[in-house]
Amino acid sequence: MADQAITALCDVDPMLDDVKILVRVVRIWKAHPITRPNEVWSLEVLFQDEQGNRIQGSIKKADMNKFQAILDEGSCYKVGNFGVGENGGKFPLLSHRYKIGFYKNTSVTRVAPFDQNTRGFRFEPFKNFTIRHFKETDIVDVIGTIISISEPIPYESYGAQKTRRIVTLEDVDGVTLDCCFFDSWVDRFNILAQQLNAMKNVVMILQIGKVKYFNGKPSVSNGAFATKLYLNDNIPEINTFRKMYQEMDGYVEKNIVLNIFSPSKKAITADEFFENAVRKTVGSIRESEYQFECIVYAKIHKVHREHGWWYLACKKCGCVAKEPDEQGGSSSKKKPKTKVWFCKQHKEITHVGPRYKVIVRVIDDTGSASLLLYEDIITKLIDIPCHKLKAKYGEQADDIFPDELAPIVGMKLLFRFLYSSYNINNNNHVYQVKMVSSDESMIKTFKHGFINEDNEGEIQTPVTPAVTTNKAASLDNIPFNIETTPEVIKGVHKDSGSGTSSGKSKRDVIGLDDGMQKDKGSKKLKNAEEVGVLNEEDD
Repeated sequence: MADQAITALCDVDPMLDDVKILVRVVRIWKAHPITRPNEVWSLEVLFQDEQGNRIQGSIKKADMNKFQAILDEGSCYKVGNFGVGENGGKFPLLSHRYKIGFYKNTSVTRVAPFDQNTRGFRFEPFKNFTIRHFKETDIVDVIGTIISISEPIPYESYGAQKTRRIVTLEDVDGVTLDCCFFDSWVDRFNILAQQLNAMKNVVMILQIGKVKYFNGKPSVSNGAFATKLYLNDNIPEINTFRKMYQEMDGYVEKNIVLNIFSPSKKAITADEFFENAVRKTVGSIRESEYQFECIVYAKIHKVHREHGWWYLACKKCGCVAKEPDEQGGSSSKKKPKTKVWFCKQHKEITHVGPRYKVIVRVIDDTGSASLLLYEDIITKLIDIPCHKLKAKYGEQADDIFPDELAPIVGMKLLFRFLYSSYNINNNNHVYQVKMVSSDESMIKTFKHGFINEDNEGEIQTPVTPAVTTNKAASLDNIPFNIETTPEVIKGVHKDSGSGTSSGKSKRDVIGLDDGMQKDKGSKKLKNAEEVGVLNEEDD
């Protein structure tokens, strides 16, 4: 074996001839459509070499039986005479640039193990999840003691009813990490959840997990096919970890209790809402020459209906999803079988859905300003997700403004947003709202020492008239360009405020990336400020 040239998996390249690799089979699975497991496409194999490098191998359906009888998980092989292709597809498992393809005459020879890591584990320390950012194509193995497990959590994803479950692990350094499991994986923890009283120090290994970020917080989730779960299995890795965990300072076995919980949406406290923010009246927002977090208490006076109420978004990040012809693509280009859109962050995408984007005018006794409200905030205010309204109105969604959105007019709320250098330098005065609240204690905190309630008058909110097709008839002409959707903190408190309903009406359809130009000939726009939506994402 030493006399034969062996190529490391990280060096596998289509330009090399007569490549031979020495590998362990870490995982074998059949690729198939998610909902049709009997419709097998191919046999997929995850290989790992002595250095821990990994590469994916693919075996055609016609050759599956031959190689399935030879390959076993945990065994080592010398493999030669195979093809090397691009590691593409919609959901590549690895970050390796290439993958290998088996031919009918690919040589596979079983050899003695080159190390004792029979299952091919490559554990990632939990602290690494906070000091580096993982890519969607990165896969990780994690091991830890389960310290809590959630009840199944129902949620709705663009019209589909799904469930998820959160399992929190702790490593030997005392660092915790959330693992989030979806759909059929939720049921794998049912027995564990039912036997909590008898369970102590449950060690879990999640192999070939995918790293995902929710509001900037990392978690590890199951993949579509290759992910493998170990729960208290009698294997050396789990036994060794349990011993190390028990040797931690302060470890007392009777105190290690597996908790089950029903997570609820986080309620934003007053301290969090007001942290590092400046209280302002609406009329004084623009007085500052510097960027700051701003909070105002104001009433929603009007909805800018002429700018629409929804847009098509990338399901991964919420950025606007564009049709291929919007990217300047050639009409002679071969069209893909699956419809695709383009997202600024994720490039070519296939999963999109409708999201709210509503511009409102808020007012107090010092002035008025335009605010931009996205999906989470609008959903909380009216308790109807965007996809339901879009499905209700169908093809007419672009030509009407739903009655269901009318109740937000007249609501008096605290609004928190960033008055940014972008607003100052570009004379852009539509502000992306991060949080809203109607909590009476928070409103009282805002007013204390700032607003003289004896002089606080009520501003009459008129009935919003129907929108006409005359763009110059609007008092405020607000162009916008949504390239990214800044993160919205889900700190919304329900308000019982009501407003007058103006019903459905026709509106001018305005492209998300095409700003409306100011009509210089309109007297009503003489003093209006031409503004745009903040299109830079807050880090």
